[in-house]
Formats: sequence, structure tokens, C-alpha cells
Amino acid sequence: MRKKLPIPRITRAFMKDIESNAAKGVYRISSNRISIDVFPFVFPPESSFSNSSRSLFLTIRNLSGKTVLDIGTGTGILAIKAALAGARLVEAVDISAEAVKCARHNVKLNGLSKKIRVFQSDLFSKVPKSRKYDLIIANPPIVDYSGGDSRFFSLLDPNFSFHDRLFSNACKYLVPEGSMLLCHANLQKKSSFKRLERLALQNCWNFKIVERQDSLGFEWRIYNFFQALKVKAGLND
Repeated sequence: MRKKLPIPRITRAFMKDIESNAAKGVYRISSNRISIDVFPFVFPPESSFSNSSRSLFLTIRNLSGKTVLDIGTGTGILAIKAALAGARLVEAVDISAEAVKCARHNVKLNGLSKKIRVFQSDLFSKVPKSRKYDLIIANPPIVDYSGGDSRFFSLLDPNFSFHDRLFSNACKYLVPEGSMLLCHANLQKKSSFKRLERLALQNCWNFKIVERQDSLGFEWRIYNFFQALKVKAGLND
């Protein structure tokens, strides 16, 4: 049985910050000239306690003509960036009804309602099975902790179950050359990266670390995951 890991101090501080901001109601930020209204308890695009959203945001560049799925969209900031980067279609999902409401609001606020569709879904549960994307973006909860406050679902992934389901099913929703961008950090222990990579390899994914950064006393990485078997087949052609 895996030993239960504690919630890192930085995550506890982040939770208090989110709770404090929630008490104030909706507040607006401007991120790279994109206006975002943050609803109570929705994961914020920018924070003193996390750089995951910003790192992923900066990784998204030229997506001209691509189709994109943003999983765990939160405020919708990454879906909006994908649309502005040229994606012809962006679909954004979140398990939280409040996050869906927030993302829809921000999509409309930025005049992108014709390019971005936001709907509630637990990972791929409501995504049409016939849909195939060029890119999946995910900024998942990265702290393995059971029994936490449900308001902080965007931070906690008990037993790594979100990641397990993500890697088990994502390939079904990608075109053969498609890939997945995902952020991770070693908030609980140094081996957390190995755990993530092992899970990916077990599900026939290969990966490349496209960015790594030391920030807030931890290492943050952006991974690009792609389907390993198809890559190997291509190399042998």
C-alpha cells in the first residue's frame, strides 16, 4: 500500500489564497492582454503559489488550423490562448459546473464564442467518441491527497486517479500524429516525475520535456506526450 503523502505547505498556502479570494467574489486579471474574470474557487491563471497555467500558456504558440481539447479548463485561459494561436476549433471541459460557467463567461468576454465550445465533463465522459483532436491540453491537479476539501478539486488528485484515467483514454481522442501538453511539478517528492513518466509509458505514451523551470523551491515541467507505438512505426518506415 502506498504511503499517504501530506499536502505540501505551498499547496496549503495556495488553498488559503484561493479561499481568501473567493470571499471577495469575482475578480478580474489581465494576462498577456487577455481579460479573465476569476469566479470563486476556480483555479486562477496566475498565482504566487503556482506557475503551471502560465508555463502552459507560454508553450502554446502556432496552432493554425488545429483542433484542440482543453481538459480541466478552469477559467478558460488556455482554451482562449489556443484559439488566439490559430486553432480552428477549441473545445474545453471541466468537471466543475462553476468552472464551466466561468470559462463560458471569459470566452464571451474575449469575443471567442464562435471558436470555443465549453461544456461540463469528467475528463472524456461527455466528449463525443467520434471526436479526434490534434492537441489535448491539460493542467491537472498534481497533489496526491485523499479526503481533502472538495472545493479544491483543481489541486488534489487522490491516488493519482485523474492522471491514470487521462493516460488510459486520451489516445482515443487524438489523431495519429496528435499530442498532449501537460504540466507537472515535484511538490511532494523528487520521484513524482518518475511516477508520472512510468504511468505514461505503461499506457504506450512516449514523451519529451519541452520546458523545465525552478520556481518557488520546486521544479516545474511541461511535458509533450505522444503515442509511442505510432512513433516507433514511423521511425521504421
